Amino acid sequence: MNHLKKYENHLDDKGRPIPASILAFSPEDLEEMNKNIISLNEGVQHQPIYKVRVYESGSRFAIGHKGNKKDKYVEAVKGTNLYFAIYEDENGKRSYDTIAFNMVIERLKQKLSPVPEKEKCRLLFWLSPNDLVYIPTDDEKESLSGIDFKNLKAEQVENIYKTVSSSGNQCFFIQSKIATPIYNKVEFSALNKMEKSVDGIMIKEHCIKLKVDRLGNIIGYQG
Repeated sequence: MNHLKKYENHLDDKGRPIPASILAFSPEDLEEMNKNIISLNEGVQHQPIYKVRVYESGSRFAIGHKGNKKDKYVEAVKGTNLYFAIYEDENGKRSYDTIAFNMVIERLKQKLSPVPEKEKCRLLFWLSPNDLVYIPTDDEKESLSGIDFKNLKAEQVENIYKTVSSSGNQCFFIQSKIATPIYNKVEFSALNKMEKSVDGIMIKEHCIKLKVDRLGNIIGYQG
């Protein structure tokens, strides 16, 4: 608990609090804790700690409405957000929403698309973790069809990002070329993911979704 207190009151780029457990129990931070475990344990010797069980609240919902299905529940782990919807109004302004897991299940049961339409807006596309997006330049926006996605230049590849997660109207990404951050929790914010590109562009406001075949080849775009 003394180790955990060191990570309280940390804020992300927008001033929102970051749960201390996210920052305190990475492999690097557990190693740091073990180096100082005697002082953290108020001078008492303690065996090294390699794993920490973290409690998370989830949400549950009924499988169905009839028979014994109404009494059977499934539970989604906290943060199980699989669909981030991007809409556009008649003026070209985008709006966003993360679709709840139980809503997705209910719509699929009804043989509908997992993401609902929105009044006075058209659904451009939706994103799930690991989906790729491309941030076109101002010139490219004038004619997206002119982009040769099968032969992208080196500077164009820099504008490809991978979807990591979403919550509410926020969506987080990482550059597609990044496997693991070199400087953990610093290089790409304390959460190792970002809303803005390395050039400071809000990704969700400008990106288009890339279509990728089963072999990993980019074959087009959406949005």
